[in-house]
Amino acid sequence: MNFSISKSVFHDSLNKVIGVVPQKTTISVLTCILLDLDGNQLSLMGTDLEISIKTLIEVDGTEDGTVAVPAKILADIVRELPDIPLTLYTESGNKLVLKTEKGEYKISTQPKEDFPKVNVEEDGFEFDMATDVLVRMTNQTIFAVSMDELRPALTGINMEMLANELRFVATDGHRLSKIILSDFEGPEDLQKNMIIPTKTLNLLLRNADPEKQESISIRIGEDHIVFNMDKSVIYSKLINGTYPNYDRVIPKDNNQKLQVNKDLFISTLRRVSIFSSSLTHQVRLIISKNQMTIRSEDIEFGAEGKETIDASFTDESLHIGYNSNYLMDVLRHIEHEDVIFEVKDSLSSAIIYPAEQNENENHIMLLMPIRLNEETGESTDEAEEEETEATETETEE
Repeated sequence: MNFSISKSVFHDSLNKVIGVVPQKTTISVLTCILLDLDGNQLSLMGTDLEISIKTLIEVDGTEDGTVAVPAKILADIVRELPDIPLTLYTESGNKLVLKTEKGEYKISTQPKEDFPKVNVEEDGFEFDMATDVLVRMTNQTIFAVSMDELRPALTGINMEMLANELRFVATDGHRLSKIILSDFEGPEDLQKNMIIPTKTLNLLLRNADPEKQESISIRIGEDHIVFNMDKSVIYSKLINGTYPNYDRVIPKDNNQKLQVNKDLFISTLRRVSIFSSSLTHQVRLIISKNQMTIRSEDIEFGAEGKETIDASFTDESLHIGYNSNYLMDVLRHIEHEDVIFEVKDSLSSAIIYPAEQNENENHIMLLMPIRLNEETGESTDEAEEEETEATETETEE
């Protein structure tokens, strides 16, 4: 193998693939990226046996070949180099040489025959989706995915396909995000649910570029999904399991509305939450007709913060507590200027959504409060525990 390429192009391509490479594995070849040169086209492939990605780039090739090279050391050295031309070639003794005008770096490779062969099934339902819509729906839900490996169904995004509707849903038991695309066109009898791993979708976000590609081809099989882009293909197994019935935890009787400027709310929360407890991250919202006071207190260190901002509320008053980190996460994924909270009381979950929705989309989020102890100003986690228990019950069902 022998080819030349600019550092910036090679670095960008490595970044698209390296996300799939496992950090810990008993199969050493999985820590490698497979480089395969055919003429002037170089493919880079990585896999963890559940998820695989392959991306193509144009290079100046002089000798075809294939090599499995450790991903981390290759990415590390390429990242540290200035933006200069690189030449990579193999030499006897299982070495890959990376050469610049003033330097030379040799990396031991592994047998290319040991690298897993990825067979992508051609069966299943296939459709195209606008790249910007797919990226937006993923971004607006992936933040709410659970990190709890004991509840695998919640560690991915639930993708629901109906004849005229596509839904993305994610929840970790404390917050939920659901976005519905209403102009989706599928077969009349289509009704399919699948849980896509977070790792797969993070790879998708790294590779999908709405400015370079208008749509992405998606193929869904019995237990896998394939995202086919202009220069990259992502193959992923789906997560086995049944997603909880999230509709049962979305309240139907939240009859009070709070409207507030999103950016003002976030900036205020960032300041006030500095004074919150490091354990609960609790902030208290004291809401009245035309304003809202955000307050936090860390009893252990005797610190307290308070700030009042303009807001519009349909009831007389309400005191409610939230985890400030969760609350800011939700607000950051509102795309429009104003945000609306539909609430019932201090113990019930809030429905949160932008004051103006995108065309053909309906995005709502759910956030559980922290139960306030009015006598001490401290909080308990009972409200969050109730949501967690509800989600666990639905998962079991």
